[in-house]
Amino acid sequence: MSPALAISEQTVKHLRYLEAGEDDLDSKLRRLLENEYRRRLTRYRLTDRLLTSKYGMSFQDFEAKEMVKARGYSWEVEADAQEWEMAVDGVRTMERLLGELIGAASHAG
Repeated sequence: MSPALAISEQTVKHLRYLEAGEDDLDSKLRRLLENEYRRRLTRYRLTDRLLTSKYGMSFQDFEAKEMVKARGYSWEVEADAQEWEMAVDGVRTMERLLGELIGAASHAG
């Protein structure tokens, strides 16, 4: 069992303001975490969709076709490749973390 975490009264005040209701602090924190994971997931998915549209292919195809090399290693294409890779990885990570959070909540409650 992990040691109890201390939460300042100031933090509790803000948490109660953002997450009204009679739920315990753990439930409120979990909702805030879930909302943040979903917000990031949406942002990563949007980036993936925009770049898929821009290049007319998936990130996997973009890499397989070595588009950075094919486009002459331009700054724009390299920046897009980095952003796209981060977005694709971010989607996987947020989906995994959401699954863990929601799975843990269903087993705890």
